[in-house]
Amino acid sequence: MKRLLITASAAALMLGAAACSQGETDLQKAEASAEETAQTNDSDTMYGGEVVDASVNDMDAKQEITRIAYVPATGEMMASDLIDEDVYDANGDEIGEIADVMISGDGTQPTLIIRDGVAGDLHPVAFDQATITWDEEKEPVATLSVTDETLESMPEFEQEGLNDYRLASELMGTNATLAFNDKDARITDFIMAKDGTVKYAVVADGVVDALTSDRYLISPDAITIAQGDSDGEIVLNVTSEEYADAPGIELMDD
Repeated sequence: MKRLLITASAAALMLGAAACSQGETDLQKAEASAEETAQTNDSDTMYGGEVVDASVNDMDAKQEITRIAYVPATGEMMASDLIDEDVYDANGDEIGEIADVMISGDGTQPTLIIRDGVAGDLHPVAFDQATITWDEEKEPVATLSVTDETLESMPEFEQEGLNDYRLASELMGTNATLAFNDKDARITDFIMAKDGTVKYAVVADGVVDALTSDRYLISPDAITIAQGDSDGEIVLNVTSEEYADAPGIELMDD
């Protein structure tokens, strides 16, 4: 009888020890899982406007950020919609075309670069000398307050080197380095107010993404030209948070 009691007690002790051992194992597994999760979270890095697990090379692992959709206000337009459009005088006569748009900044007011005639000279004309309206196809139309003769007599526009980054067309289609991760984004267009003020630069993540319709809007003031040893490298001087919070815009088909 005593042997049975001792045996039963021993069994109970063994079961208790096993339960404690299992509890310790579960606790160790939980702690290991938590540590692994923390390490995984620490490996997350920002790529453009998306969060990427740095331990995964597959670009499909990107987690897209939901961006606020930007709705253009009445009178806002794309710089690309202005370039190559015809220009008229106050009498409705065609006197040239918009060859380019000078981006305002550093004390420079928004300016249209007008080509007089079919293959004439280029002349800078301030936006306040032009009235922008829209035709039936919603294309912008520029009407100048100057005559054809006055336009031809105005000073000629002189471009500053091959890459004159004062001009919208020289920036559109160029790659820019993101300051926070040294990866490339591509400047594709500019959103302009009716008075010529540039409100946003339109960018895409890298060269490949520039072929899609995904676009983000950043301040044009963030576009800087690197100094020093750089060969005029364009840098988008934004933080990862600013880039992630940049609104998106849906491009409309022509």
